[in-house]
Amino acid sequence: MDTSTHITFGFGLAGLAYLDPAVSSDPSLANAILFGTVLGSNAPDFDYLIKLVKGNGMYIEHHRGLSHSVFALMIWSLLISGIILFFAGNIDFFPILFWTFLGVVLHVGLDLMNAYGTQAGRPFTKKWLSLNFLPLIDPIIYLFHVLGFILWYLGFSPGPTFAYVYIFIAIYIIIRFFIYKVIRGIIINTTEMDGILTLIPSIWLHKWDFVIETNSTYYVGSVTYKNLQWIHHFNKHDENCPKIKTSLKDKNVVHFLANSAHTHALIVPGINGDEVRWLDLRFRHRNHYPYMAVAKINRHNEIISSYTGWIHRSKRLENKLATNNKKLVQL
Repeated sequence: MDTSTHITFGFGLAGLAYLDPAVSSDPSLANAILFGTVLGSNAPDFDYLIKLVKGNGMYIEHHRGLSHSVFALMIWSLLISGIILFFAGNIDFFPILFWTFLGVVLHVGLDLMNAYGTQAGRPFTKKWLSLNFLPLIDPIIYLFHVLGFILWYLGFSPGPTFAYVYIFIAIYIIIRFFIYKVIRGIIINTTEMDGILTLIPSIWLHKWDFVIETNSTYYVGSVTYKNLQWIHHFNKHDENCPKIKTSLKDKNVVHFLANSAHTHALIVPGINGDEVRWLDLRFRHRNHYPYMAVAKINRHNEIISSYTGWIHRSKRLENKLATNNKKLVQL
């Protein structure tokens, strides 16, 4: 999920903690739990430090990796709770640990439910796990929290208020899951294709995108209610193409392919060299696939620049490639 949703969960859990009489009667403990739930609800995304130290490509490969793993759940919880206890002084440690741990678990659980997924199974498996029925940004979940905050501000007891908020959110998530199963069945029965089907949720319950990967082709489409619409189809790239093979040696392409799915390479000719663009077909915005890795290759089949990340405008891509080209020259 996006950062704002994780933050709202942090504050919402702090309100839910007031169900415990020990919390509602002790402002010091309540404030400590507030810090714990907000930090815990965002802690797995502290791997943003990788971007600051190692760059965007390394971050893309490792984001939602070890920081979201089984062991990280307790490490984050103990670390945050210990720091809070060190500064807070003489308060009960267990409630802080419990609510912080709940925040961390909910963060990873919500990330598992969207299309990007996590490596939550590490160290037992490095497989990317994604359930694909919640969008990356879900306004319904966000609005339920906002309603809870308004009621809290108006004087309603935060414990029962957020108990109802999370009951409604749980019901909403269950409804989304069953709609996902229905839409998946519609696609399978309608297309009758043999291949890998990935469903991608939108913010709307009635509208879903999907990708079907067969041995030779990628099919991209959408479903609105029960109406299926084909958007694009791509014949799979030639793996023996010299420029595509060269692009696979680039570190940004390697980072991108480490956690992408349904990746298609295409070559865009240019005056100063051709671009090999690797697209993740799961993430379509209108007729564009903004999540990509790009390697610019000259006529001698040498990589002169590359970039990976979210690119929504061609001009921004040109600027990124130009900047990275200067870095390579300096090296």
